[in-house]
Amino acid sequence: MKNPQSSPITPVEVRATDKPPLWIMRLIWVVVALALLRNLFPPNSFTATVLIFDYENGLVRRGFWGEVLNLFWGETVSKSEIFAASAVLTLVGLAALLAVFAKWSAVSFAVARWMLLFVCSFAFSALVASTGYIDLALIGVVSLVLFFDPRSTIGVFLRCLAVFAGMFMHEVMLPYFAVFLVYDIWLSRPTARHALIALGPLVVGFAALFILSVWGQLPQEEVADYIAHIEAKSEFSAEPEATVVMERTFSDNMVMMAEKRGMLDYRSWVLFDGLPLLVMSLWLIVINLRLLPETAGALTRLLLAGAILAPLSLNIIAFDVVRFGAVSVLIGFLCVISLLRADPSAAGRLDRILGWPLLLIVLVLNLHVTVNQMNTGDRQDYGAPWAIIKQLDWLR
Repeated sequence: MKNPQSSPITPVEVRATDKPPLWIMRLIWVVVALALLRNLFPPNSFTATVLIFDYENGLVRRGFWGEVLNLFWGETVSKSEIFAASAVLTLVGLAALLAVFAKWSAVSFAVARWMLLFVCSFAFSALVASTGYIDLALIGVVSLVLFFDPRSTIGVFLRCLAVFAGMFMHEVMLPYFAVFLVYDIWLSRPTARHALIALGPLVVGFAALFILSVWGQLPQEEVADYIAHIEAKSEFSAEPEATVVMERTFSDNMVMMAEKRGMLDYRSWVLFDGLPLLVMSLWLIVINLRLLPETAGALTRLLLAGAILAPLSLNIIAFDVVRFGAVSVLIGFLCVISLLRADPSAAGRLDRILGWPLLLIVLVLNLHVTVNQMNTGDRQDYGAPWAIIKQLDWLR
C-alpha cells in the first residue's frame, strides 16, 4: 500500500547556477578547435597590407599595429612574418574573448549553453575567418577590459582607454564597441547620477575620431609617397585597394557606397550574407530584452538595441557586410554576459528562455548557414577534412 506521506521520485534538476557538467565544457573546446581548423586561413592581400601601415609619414588611420610590429621586423616585411603576425593577433584576440565566456560559463550551466551556442554560430566562424584583420585586435582589447568591474573607477577608465586606443588601431572601434561599453557601464549603475560616467567611452571615441579626422588624414600631395613606402616595405604584393584608404574621406566613402548599392553583386552579398546575420542580431535583441528585469527602464532597452545595431551602421559607408554583421551578433552575446555581471539572477531567466528545444533549433539552423568569408577566396567553404588541405597554405 502506498505511503501517503511519500513523495514521487523525480529526476534531479540542474539549476542555472550549478556548475556545468564537464562534458559540455569539453564539447565547447572541441567546437572551437574545429572552428579554427575550418576557418583560420592565411590572410588575404588586403588584410596583410593593412597590417603594415605605420606612422612613417606621421599619424595615419590604422597605423597603430604596423608601428608596433616595426619593433619586431626589419625594413621590409616578408610573407612569413605577416602570416605569423596575423596568426598571433587573431589567436590572442580569440583567446581573450573566449576567456570572458569561459569565466561565466564555469559557474552557470545556462551560460555554458549560451557559450556553446555562440561558438557553434556561423557568426563565430566568420570572426575566426577574418584571420589577421584588426577586428580581432579590437575584440581582444574589449574582452580584456570586461574582466574589470564597470562600477569601479579603474573599470570605467580602462573601458574609455580601450575605445581611445582602439580608434587608432581601426576607426570602426567607435560603432563596434563604444555603445556596447556605454551599455555595460550603465547596467552596473542605471541611475541619472551616473549617466555621464556611462557616456565616457562614447565621448572618448568621438574625441579620437576628431583627432584622426584632423591630423590622421594624409594631405593629397603625401599620399603617393606613403603608398610607395608601403609597397617598398612589403616583400609580398601590396593590395592597391587597401592603400587607397589613405586617400578616402568620409564623403568619398559615401559616394563609393552610393555606386555599390546599385550593383547586383553587392545587393546579392547583402541578401545572402548580410540578411542571415541581421536575423541573428534581431533574435539576440529579443532574447536580451526578455532577460532584462521588469524594472529595466526605456533607456536601458534603447542602449541594448543600440549596442547590437551600432556596427550595422557602417554599411552606410563601407561594404564589409559580413564583418559588421558578425560583430553585431558578437555584441548580442556579450550583452548577456554584461547583464549577468550586473544581475546574477539573469542566469535563472536565461535557463528558462534557452531551454533545450530552443537551443537545439538554433544550433541546427546555424549549422546550415554559411556567409562569405574574407580569406577563403571565391565564396569557398571548407569543411573537415578538406580544411586540412587548405591549411597547407600557411606553409606556402
